[in-house]
Amino acid sequence: MNADQKTKAAALHKLYKPLRTLIRVLDSDVQYAREQWRPDPSSQFWRRTFVRCCCARAEGTLSVLKNAVRDIADYFGVQLTEKEIVEVVFECRAFLKPRENVKRTFKVFARAHGVPVAIKYDETGFADLCDTFILRNRLMHPKGLFDLEVTDKAVDAAVRGEKWFGCVLTNVLQECGKKLPFR
Repeated sequence: MNADQKTKAAALHKLYKPLRTLIRVLDSDVQYAREQWRPDPSSQFWRRTFVRCCCARAEGTLSVLKNAVRDIADYFGVQLTEKEIVEVVFECRAFLKPRENVKRTFKVFARAHGVPVAIKYDETGFADLCDTFILRNRLMHPKGLFDLEVTDKAVDAAVRGEKWFGCVLTNVLQECGKKLPFR
């Protein structure tokens, strides 16, 4: 590795460090909410908190992935298309629907590494994750008292959606990590 490559590798490492830290913090929030909710499964407060934490984990993680895409692509010599730059890199400052946000971000993040990653979006967990965002939006912008309720079915879907996201994120990071000049 020459001096230029070492400099770029150090810069790439700096991009990954906050990503790993953010994931640990947001995972911790989800885990804490789950630990508080499990002993008292009827608690609407902890159900709402768990749903919010699951969505914050997904959105926060996707945002950091998007912010790193251009520099990662540059390091690996991957030419992003204009469409990818607009849809993911510039859209991180705008609102994408969760379904498209997840799909586009994982796709472009993997491509920036020059790595093909197969993600099964037809699995129940992905639909559950998307439904959890709909629920979170209802919780954050209630139109009435019943909008604050999180049913057993909804919390079960949030658990499955959170698990799906965690598994996919781990897989994407592991596959992309194989190309990194550091561990």
